Amino acid sequence: MTLSKKPDTLTLVTGLVLLILFVLSLVLYIMDPYKQIQRKFLFVSEATMSLAGEVRSVPFSNDRERNIAAYIEELLLGPAALRLQSIFPENTRLNQLKLEDKVLYIDFSREMVFNLDNHPLTPVEIKDLVVDNLSVNFPGLEKVIITVNGLEPDFEIKE
Repeated sequence: MTLSKKPDTLTLVTGLVLLILFVLSLVLYIMDPYKQIQRKFLFVSEATMSLAGEVRSVPFSNDRERNIAAYIEELLLGPAALRLQSIFPENTRLNQLKLEDKVLYIDFSREMVFNLDNHPLTPVEIKDLVVDNLSVNFPGLEKVIITVNGLEPDFEIKE
């Protein structure tokens, strides 16, 4: 004697609803606008004045220029660890960022060079640390041009 049991309507509807929810959640996961990526941040140790690193999650996009801008914005926030010193003087902002081929143009606010009273780094050291951070996280950049309020400052140390 063979028992053939046909699924009832409730079971079919439940299965269909679960399948639809699974597909919807998979699509939302794949198209997640809040994707994150781990990036390395180099700061200066207050105690030793040597480089120290942090790893943080930052927003990820398929647009390289947006990824770099998000990284710079996070770098401007400074370190999470209290033992580390921010690269930038207080109130420094990112004015503009443009990536053309493998050349990156970054324009910072004037505070980067004019707000150095209680800041341990010189403008040359700040520029070098920005370039070092970008080199670690975004290989392939051939040149980074940093301007302040649209002008390219003379980063050379003059006595």
